[in-house]
Amino acid sequence: MKFIRYYFTTYLKEIQEINRKTASLIRKGTVWNMDFLRRCRAEIDLDALDFNLRSIAERCPDKTPIMVVKANAYGHSDVICVKEYYRLGQRHFAVSNFHEAERVREITGDNECFVLVFGYIEESRFEDILRLNLTVTLGSVEFAERLNKFALSRNAGIKANIALDTGMSRVGVRTAEEIKEIMSLPGLDVTAFYFHFPVADMVEEDHREFSLRQYEKFILLTKEYGLPSHCLNSGGIAFYPELKGELMRPGLILYGLSANPSVESTLPLKQVMTLKSTVDQIKLFPKGVDIGYGRTYTTDSEQLIAVVPAGYADGYSRLLSNRGKVLVNGVLCPIRGRVCMDQMMIDVTEANAKIGDEVLLYSDRAKETSIEYVAEMLGTITNEVVCNVSSRVPRVAVRSGEIVEVVNER
Repeated sequence: MKFIRYYFTTYLKEIQEINRKTASLIRKGTVWNMDFLRRCRAEIDLDALDFNLRSIAERCPDKTPIMVVKANAYGHSDVICVKEYYRLGQRHFAVSNFHEAERVREITGDNECFVLVFGYIEESRFEDILRLNLTVTLGSVEFAERLNKFALSRNAGIKANIALDTGMSRVGVRTAEEIKEIMSLPGLDVTAFYFHFPVADMVEEDHREFSLRQYEKFILLTKEYGLPSHCLNSGGIAFYPELKGELMRPGLILYGLSANPSVESTLPLKQVMTLKSTVDQIKLFPKGVDIGYGRTYTTDSEQLIAVVPAGYADGYSRLLSNRGKVLVNGVLCPIRGRVCMDQMMIDVTEANAKIGDEVLLYSDRAKETSIEYVAEMLGTITNEVVCNVSSRVPRVAVRSGEIVEVVNER
């Protein structure tokens, strides 16, 4: 009974604190629902975003960055990130598809800044290429010819970059003859060439030789045209900053994630995303109690088990069941049992936890909660971890520790 009274009293105090914080978050007539944000939220640190951009610019001072904001800015919110980049004076963006390009135009309100679409654009959207003043990728003669036919029918020129396949075996033309054919099409205004490195982030000598062969082939195929070029992706910026090109394409590193976490980098970065939740319930269990679906964990001693209202539907992988750790009050707390769709259970026996305490699922406060460490545990890459954070999780822009914007996709 004493145990129950303690947590009930603590809960009431926590509700009072939530109300106090909610009252303080009135910005221009808008009150953010902190109860909702406390369930699960991805905080986007604008100061870290700014730091990373400065670091990249110092790495390659002779190159203009094309801000890669595809896939909802790698899960960080294109609304938040594009606004911040634009505020900082950036006017070059790259996305995967037409719909992402349209969002960039809506976010910036600027129809003149450079927006490059990497991927396929269906023919029904050709008219919108002109309307939105987009730069498209020409990765095949066939697509270029169809686009040229449309441009001529509208008596207009469509801006484009030619993508070369120099070893990625993905999008791009491969020969001088294909480039010549595309360059001869009168309805297309080719403004640059580019290619993509598949192994620039890998430092082994055979990979390095492969990357340099790619670059040499690219230079050989494009030098006669005298157009601007871009080849440096995140791996290229980190490991090949000396390569030529008027532009570069930072992606992953914008968000503070290393191009190769296993290699010590001289490029300083700060993790931008912190995935947070809260302690919803706490229960004291004796030894021998089964926890969660499948009874995959049984308490081996008396333990305080907390319920956290975040799960795999929020993007926290079920593969972290009984493996992952989260931070509560600076203490690493192991996940007990299976991660559920909307909840998980954690062991807070050593954390002095109470109802309403903040839970850090991804953070830079401990190695075990870093996105790079989680990716390694899952046998994947950091890109996938951050892109998997669900659209139902609010993205919360923070500057100097203060909330400046909340973006809810749902």
